[in-house]
Amino acid sequence: METEVELKFLASETVASQLPACLAQFQVLEQAQMDLANTYFDTPDQRLRALDCGLRIRRRDESRQQTIKTAGQVVGGLYQRPEYNLPVQQDWPDLAAFPADIWPVGTDVAGLQASLKPLFCTNFHRQTWLVAMNDGSRVEVAFDQGQILAGEQQEPIGELELELVSGQVTALFDLAQTLVQLGGLRLGGQSKAQRGYQLAGLASEAPIRRMGLAPVSPSMTVGQGLFCVLQYALAHWQYHEQLFMEHPSVEALVQLRSGVNLVRQAQMIFADIYLPLGPRPWQDELAWLEGELAWLDEAQALQRLTAERAHYLRALRCHNALLTVLEQQQGALPDSAQVRSLLQSARYTSLLLAITRWVYLEQRQLEQPDPQRDAPLPSFATTQLVISWQELHEAELRQPTLDYDGYLSLVGKLRRNLLVGVSFANLYEEESRQGFRLPWQSLLRRMEELEHFEVLDRLAPELATAQRLELEEWLTARISPRLLELDQARLQALQMVPYWELAQD
Repeated sequence: METEVELKFLASETVASQLPACLAQFQVLEQAQMDLANTYFDTPDQRLRALDCGLRIRRRDESRQQTIKTAGQVVGGLYQRPEYNLPVQQDWPDLAAFPADIWPVGTDVAGLQASLKPLFCTNFHRQTWLVAMNDGSRVEVAFDQGQILAGEQQEPIGELELELVSGQVTALFDLAQTLVQLGGLRLGGQSKAQRGYQLAGLASEAPIRRMGLAPVSPSMTVGQGLFCVLQYALAHWQYHEQLFMEHPSVEALVQLRSGVNLVRQAQMIFADIYLPLGPRPWQDELAWLEGELAWLDEAQALQRLTAERAHYLRALRCHNALLTVLEQQQGALPDSAQVRSLLQSARYTSLLLAITRWVYLEQRQLEQPDPQRDAPLPSFATTQLVISWQELHEAELRQPTLDYDGYLSLVGKLRRNLLVGVSFANLYEEESRQGFRLPWQSLLRRMEELEHFEVLDRLAPELATAQRLELEEWLTARISPRLLELDQARLQALQMVPYWELAQD
């Protein structure tokens, strides 16, 4: 049994021509090229996948090897996963040849064997370089170009993998940080097998996912809670990055930003826990990325306002003139090609790589005793929820009425407060936490809708005088009742007892 420790990148076509020259600055011990053909197997009801196992036969020239990969861990694009490799004489796996202890107790291995069938293939040309790093570590760099094939469906493969052969994982990150400066590389959160299952129609189409709750548990320490929240945030971020690359949408980018915001929020929630840990050189770059995505609120508003040729605004006589102004404003925002360029840029990938490196290295500090990190997570969580709730109340939350500007100023504060709940709510009883959080989430969405009116208000001066006056009258007629509804919903929500207080009763 081996445990793979590798970084995976999805690569654009330009990387192939640049890679050899970039690697020439290192000591390359070996180079090779080969054609690899891989067939992946599972049962019709995907029992291997349910066990988080991947099974394949790899063919190279006349030799064959069967491999099974069992459950591991993926953080950012860093994969740590046990794998078992055995030579075979035929193009069909022999599960009985693998060690018996890799299977959960009670697994019917013979039944699995009898039900196996081929699902999809990955055929690609691989170039490899064995690189000696300055610290004595050795890293294999593999660049794959080819196809995933599932029946009549196919999808291109362009991947760069860095696998630690010997030495320190830090060497893996050092080499990766040099290579990402080429541009055109994205940390890959999906393996070839995962992509193959999707192509074969054996995985449901990936949907937009609203931010859920970090999978913290009452048995965790504060330190474990920190890394659980960070890994959840990274997974949410990268899931929607991949979703945008496949199906560009403002909604996917908004959720990507939610993951970014949770990484940022975790720094405030766990501020004292961060202090004895290593420096975070990625903090400024995280702020840079948030700035790069700051246009998304306006994009959401414009998308709604222009939907169905501005059906929402059709009652206005200035409808056509206003639609023209809105579409011009929409056209000035970054388009899909510009966002793709950002997500494939060296700066963006370097940021994700730096966070992944920090999480991997600093998580090992949990093995060292520390009173703050080793404290129980539930009591720490309650304290943070109380602090966040008090800070939100200081923002005039309890005023009998709030005006338009007052609600707009609360949007960011309520978002941050709800992210504290994202970090810890799983520690509390489901019914009470949902009963408390849902009204506030609904309130936030209705407050965000006011931002749509703010966009119209800002664009009004670009209209002729009569059109501007008509729009201002229309806005007043719609904003006033919404403010009354928000006041009622907010005051009702304030009557509820927070779920963390119920847990203390």
